[in-house]
Parts: sequence; structure tokens; C-alpha cells
Amino acid sequence: MTMKHKIQQVVGSARERAGAATGNRRLEASGRTQRRSAQIRSAASDIRLRARRVAREAQVKLGSGRATDPR
Repeated sequence: MTMKHKIQQVVGSARERAGAATGNRRLEASGRTQRRSAQIRSAASDIRLRARRVAREAQVKLGSGRATDPR
């Protein structure tokens, strides 16, 4: 999880709570959307990093001798 995603989750959560506290349904929904979007982006980033690590390890095990960045 990157710091950017974590900040977006916190901001979204705060907006969601502020909307719930004031009865502002639009603010609450907006905060929920922001928080969930950040969670999804964070998960996608984690999956991408893990896939790269697995690809590098496979290259080393298959005997190429060095790992390259699979892009």
C-alpha cells in the first residue's frame, strides 16, 4: 500500500463520517466512494508488485542468471 492510497483512504473515511454526523448523504456517499476507490487501487498495486516479484524469481530459477524488470 502506498502512502498516497493510505491518505486517500483516511480522507475518504473522514468525509464519510462527517457526512454521517451531519446527515449529508451526498458527502457520506462521496467519502465512501473515495475510500473504496483507494482500497481497490491499493490492492491492484500490491498484486502488480507481487506478480513482478514472482516473475523475477522465476527468471532466476530458470537459469537466466539475472533478473530483469518485466514490463
